[in-house]
Amino acid sequence: MNTFISTFRPAAGFSFVIQDHETALLFQHGRYLRALEAGKHRLWTSGHEVKRIDNREQMLLVQGQELLTADQVVLKVSAVATFRVADALTMHRATQDATAVLYSEVQLDLRQIVAAEAAEAFLQQKAGHGAKLLDLIADRAQSLGLKVDRIDIRDVMLPADLKRSFMSALQQRQEAQAGLEKARAETATLRTLANAAKLMRDNPELLQLRYLQTLQEVGTGMGNTLVLGLTDSEKLKCSASTLNQH
Repeated sequence: MNTFISTFRPAAGFSFVIQDHETALLFQHGRYLRALEAGKHRLWTSGHEVKRIDNREQMLLVQGQELLTADQVVLKVSAVATFRVADALTMHRATQDATAVLYSEVQLDLRQIVAAEAAEAFLQQKAGHGAKLLDLIADRAQSLGLKVDRIDIRDVMLPADLKRSFMSALQQRQEAQAGLEKARAETATLRTLANAAKLMRDNPELLQLRYLQTLQEVGTGMGNTLVLGLTDSEKLKCSASTLNQH
């Protein structure tokens, strides 16, 4: 039975209190009379029954469902839903145990979602399945007088052998991605060098300028020895003259 619903039959003249988080439905000889507001009540006639319903948020756990994916993989899936009573009278008239009906509906909708996708796709989109479940269950919950505020996929467990295969495949993808990024970086470096070489080929003065910059950088350090492999004495004189000017 629903743990958030209680029923009692007050004796004539006996007072009772309805809390502000409750909805109380008053019946007499099985016929619905009215809803009682929060506060103290006293009934002076007999044959009454009061059904008290807690309107606070409730939690429903659908645990360890072994479900088959579209590619015939068995996943063990758990889901958790939070809900509350939106219409106490509708719930009373719709079902004897609203929690049990809601549990079955979540279970069936979860099976539908898992069966529609391959295991890998389901795992990759795990965070979005709660919203899908919420959309599927909303109308049915309303017909039960309930409002489901949120549903989340809490756990997804794989068979041991499949888990090892997924981990191996994941590692291979990560290694391949790292190799791809390295290749892209090397390609970018080579492209930059090729562009620089083209600029120097088309503009020889850039090569001479870069040569002079290198000499200047080396010359600013203490204790550095610079060995020049130049055989053209005129170039050497020109370079030395330029360095002296700097």
